Amino acid sequence: MRTPITVSAKGMQVALVLAVSLVIGVLPRLGSEAAQWPSGDIELIVPSGPGGGFDTYSRVLARAMEAQLEVRVVPRNVPGGDGRRGATMAFDAPPDGRTFAIFNLPGVMEPEIVGEDAGYAIDDVDWIGAMAFGQYIAVAAADAPFDTIEDLRRTGRPISFTAYGSSGIAANKVLCAEVALDCQIITGYPSNNEALVGVVRGDADASVLPISTAISFNRNGDLKGILLMTEREIPEFAATQTATAAGYPALNELGLLRAFGLPPGVPSDTRSQFVRVFDAAIADDAVADWAASSGAEFLPMNAAALRARIDSQRALLTRYRDVIAAGP
Repeated sequence: MRTPITVSAKGMQVALVLAVSLVIGVLPRLGSEAAQWPSGDIELIVPSGPGGGFDTYSRVLARAMEAQLEVRVVPRNVPGGDGRRGATMAFDAPPDGRTFAIFNLPGVMEPEIVGEDAGYAIDDVDWIGAMAFGQYIAVAAADAPFDTIEDLRRTGRPISFTAYGSSGIAANKVLCAEVALDCQIITGYPSNNEALVGVVRGDADASVLPISTAISFNRNGDLKGILLMTEREIPEFAATQTATAAGYPALNELGLLRAFGLPPGVPSDTRSQFVRVFDAAIADDAVADWAASSGAEFLPMNAAALRARIDSQRALLTRYRDVIAAGP
């Protein structure tokens, strides 16, 4: 027969204290490990090559985020497919808060508009905010024989436009459809600046591109504005007719969004921490100073404002689905 094991009351108390101490010591560590973010460097996918506008905005944001974190924020250039290759990579990334992307909107929205499967869904991207909304201007060479959209219409012939990138091509197409111009879109330029060089040397009559790009290019006065698609005052093109004055206010909804998003499914606590860092970064004085000194568009938006802007662009582009689906 086995001898029963007896434990004194004092021994039981000691054992209980030890057990509680272990639980108290372990649980907080487990909890902090589960909630720890980021657990390593953060990758920022840039859907274009180095040196362009999306790359520049991304690197400015990365520096501002790194100032608040103990890890690096590393831009990764993923060019191809007019921004869609990078968008797909970001959409398919693990939802751990260590990958996000800058998205080319409305360019990466086009597959949805025309009914194509792009490998990502705009509404499923976890949008966190934007750094800029670059509204557009239609420009012509300074010595061109027209000053307004109505002047272009009076030529009685198709009007040629140079265009760069999917968003630029879409903007040119939407302008032509909205103002009822018969247009020919000339593509293949490696940048917006090269598309403007094409206008100046006579490749085409005009071009539609972000206002900030036109201002930067026009330091020598080689361009003039034809239609300004914003309600903001733009001193550099003060004499240019606005879309509202010309009777086309819907064109003010058109613009190039420097939008940022996470892949679907990031846990809410991780997302909250990420968004706090992102919001603080775009509110950093250093970012505003960079925009002011460089002349870059800077209109920070939170997630709600960005989603509203995406919806308004989608509504405008959907009106011209057939035009966008057609070739240049």
